[in-house]
Amino acid sequence: MTTGDQEAGQQVVSADPRQRMGDYQTMAVNARMKVLAALAAVGLEPDEADELVCAMEAGAVAGAHCWVEELPGCAPDARGTAYGNGWDGAVDRALDVLVSTAESAYRQRERAHVTRSQLIGGEILRNRIATAERAAEVGPAGGEESDRER
Repeated sequence: MTTGDQEAGQQVVSADPRQRMGDYQTMAVNARMKVLAALAAVGLEPDEADELVCAMEAGAVAGAHCWVEELPGCAPDARGTAYGNGWDGAVDRALDVLVSTAESAYRQRERAHVTRSQLIGGEILRNRIATAERAAEVGPAGGEESDRER
């Protein structure tokens, strides 16, 4: 990611693929909270907000399903038939998992109610302040500062 990307408001994500997925999950939770807060601010009922957000999240998983759906038969020919059969079997399993994940995302409800109650009670702001304070206490090497370093 370039400095220009950071200046444009894009989040910085890890170079490590596993950590990057965690980064994307964190960004998704933050985005969901913002969307639910914005929908609450314009007076949309929590049930309607949940329906919209769940549909978007299920749709995102469905988009991933479309990409994976194109992978059967794409195994490298040089690896042989057994490898290709294993490849196609793994793709079928991944497609099953994505269908299940989309269905689960669509069925998740009540998050708008929880978000609204946290916003009203100021809990989200308190949690973010506490997180920022804890992060400020962590030294540059990622560990707690000792009393001698302070």
